[in-house]
Amino acid sequence: MKVSKAIVDKRRNEIMKTIQENNSISVDDLVEKYDVSAVTIRRDLQYWEDMGAIVRNYGSASLIQEFVDDNKNYDRFRYMKAIAKRAALFVEDNDVIFINTSMTAIMMIDYIKYKNVTIITNNAKAINSHPDDQVEIIFTGGEVRYPKNSMVGDIALKAVNSINANKCFIGCSGLSKNGASTGLIKETSINKAMIEHTRGKKFLLCDHTKIGLDYNYRYCGLNDVNTLITDVEVDDEVLEELANDSKVEIIKVEPLNRN
Repeated sequence: MKVSKAIVDKRRNEIMKTIQENNSISVDDLVEKYDVSAVTIRRDLQYWEDMGAIVRNYGSASLIQEFVDDNKNYDRFRYMKAIAKRAALFVEDNDVIFINTSMTAIMMIDYIKYKNVTIITNNAKAINSHPDDQVEIIFTGGEVRYPKNSMVGDIALKAVNSINANKCFIGCSGLSKNGASTGLIKETSINKAMIEHTRGKKFLLCDHTKIGLDYNYRYCGLNDVNTLITDVEVDDEVLEELANDSKVEIIKVEPLNRN
């Protein structure tokens, strides 16, 4: 039986609170406490590791103190979820969409409800998401690169090139006047292919911490996308400078409330 997202979120938040109180926790203790499988607990811990909150060790997890000291990572997480939630509103029934290795983009999956949607992604972390019953996730396959768990290489590229999607939702490591960029060269061709093989609207998802950053490998400019979804922490003048003469629509969201 499929467990509701509310139950999963509640358990994950309780796990984080326990780790914060004790600095570390064992998988066995969490399995016993919540009466779930070790696989489920490992997914919960993977979720918090992806947020930059913990480091997983063999059979246990330890807190990253910076996550508690200033709450920067958690606050960023709230913005990322807000961007993902807003982006999900653009997904329509019977859409086929591309989602790249962006953590923000992959969060969309949990917000797509009551629609028949096919998601094509090269993000292996999507296996830890909780899609609605009507959402189908198809992985491109390919070489898995850590720590992002991105699928790259010829197999992934051929898969993307063989599909025409209705929409794409692409995240980035940095967004500057030079465009959206990443530090991983093998992701560049996949991101470009997703944009090129999208017949409808193209969305760029980027929270305020990435604005102004410029990595080595650029894969699109704002002229190549229809909509930029970011958050209210970005200054309007900065966005105007980035957008320049492009016709990109810019959406700014408020952070989600703390749970």
